[in-house]
Amino acid sequence: MMHNFIISRFYKKIGLLSNIRTVRGAYCPLFFIINFILMLVCMGEVTGSKEGCCIVYAAEKGAGEVSEETTENVSASDEAGNEPSEENSDIVVVIDPGHGGKNLGGQYEDYTEKEMTLIVANAMKEELEKYEGITVYLTRTGDKDMDLDERCEYAQSVGADFLFCLHFNLSEHHTLFGAETWISAYGEQYSRGYAFANIEIGLLEDLGLYSRGIKTRLNEKNEDYYGIIRHSTERNMPCALIEHCHLDQENDKPFYDHKEKLEDFGRLDAEAVAKYYGLKSDILGKDYRGYEKIDVAIPTHVMRPDKTEPDVCIIELVEQNKKSGDVTLRVSAADYDSGMLYYTYSYDGGVTFSELQRWPDKTRDTFEFTFKVPSGIVPQVMVNAYNGYDLYTTSNSLNLASTSYDMASDTDETTDFQDEENDGNDSQSSADALETTGHALSKKDYEEISYHSQKESEEKKPVTMVYFIKVCLIGAIIVLAMMWSILIAVRHNKKKRRRRKGK
Repeated sequence: MMHNFIISRFYKKIGLLSNIRTVRGAYCPLFFIINFILMLVCMGEVTGSKEGCCIVYAAEKGAGEVSEETTENVSASDEAGNEPSEENSDIVVVIDPGHGGKNLGGQYEDYTEKEMTLIVANAMKEELEKYEGITVYLTRTGDKDMDLDERCEYAQSVGADFLFCLHFNLSEHHTLFGAETWISAYGEQYSRGYAFANIEIGLLEDLGLYSRGIKTRLNEKNEDYYGIIRHSTERNMPCALIEHCHLDQENDKPFYDHKEKLEDFGRLDAEAVAKYYGLKSDILGKDYRGYEKIDVAIPTHVMRPDKTEPDVCIIELVEQNKKSGDVTLRVSAADYDSGMLYYTYSYDGGVTFSELQRWPDKTRDTFEFTFKVPSGIVPQVMVNAYNGYDLYTTSNSLNLASTSYDMASDTDETTDFQDEENDGNDSQSSADALETTGHALSKKDYEEISYHSQKESEEKKPVTMVYFIKVCLIGAIIVLAMMWSILIAVRHNKKKRRRRKGK
């Protein structure tokens, strides 16, 4: 063990290595105290963590890699699948407006989800029926209560090739924003669901919404979490649950605050379906027969959601302007499972953080951004980096010099942290202002950055009075223990000489 090695070196230096056994036998309590103190010192050197630094390295693997568990609860698809061949009749799709009746869905301000989804669904159906070779059904056409299994049973009864479930989102703390699509984690339902969702999310991004990605979720029984997806999978029918945007976020409100905009969602969803199936419409003047959707291999394992925080998050100071309060940071973060989604920053040591900010470029692990620190503040800067499943890792902490500047000459700039974050709500503007740099970093790159960042943090870490007293006490105990050991050894040698003379 490391501490035994250090103890041996300690006794060797004071010339008592040959007397260790004697001291250990005659004065066991003393030896134990010395041994314990040195062990603590050793352990502190070996396992001591750096404040504000949370860095975990994981085996690098692509987002498409899966666990070793097989899909035992999914029956094999028939050779033809659910999509009809050219010899068959029309493609049949079922649109499910989420919620209904007593099930209101999300409610925020004057908006109720069950009413919004029906508007979107009607517009989607109307648009899809302008294409050739497709038949469209709705699970509900009015304000009706329906359980999830009933909706899937209806879709199966009309021979649905695909079930599209329409929703709007809310988050617990009203912080999340953007669109996402949920699909089955199993077999062909995953493959076909992902191919459609890729088109849907791309169109939502083109509309201006932030993409939260294509996701799977499992319950405790290792089944698809969402009932509409689970019951569809049981019937060997692909299903996509579309969360168009968040009702409780100012970032997303401009996309749903009028009926016409909800109808735009419906037409967008219809276009995604038309592209997925390669449909043509003379009425709309659109022809997607040559459209190439992505080819998603049918997985043989469960496509599990990411349940771990980002693998790494490191920040470096690029520039600090003490006259204006502007601080420019370089952020390096990565999640090898689900990618990066948001980041937040703090200049008060993590007491408060900014609103969620868009990750500037999801194809890059490193970027730079600038924010303002109020005058008179001694900044302790840190960043939280969020992955595709809203899990975060906190960066190392940087202690910067105090900022002091004339507030009157900078009236357009916010001086209150919370006001600054409200301005930061406009994530599109924030994203436009960020300067992306670098490329995907290797693990070796992160290790080098981590080493230099930790070293810089150690150099700038202030020495507190409590820390100073602890060091002095430990030093005094060690000195006393050494003097006591030397005294014991000297007395022991004198006794040995007296015995020899007596003989």
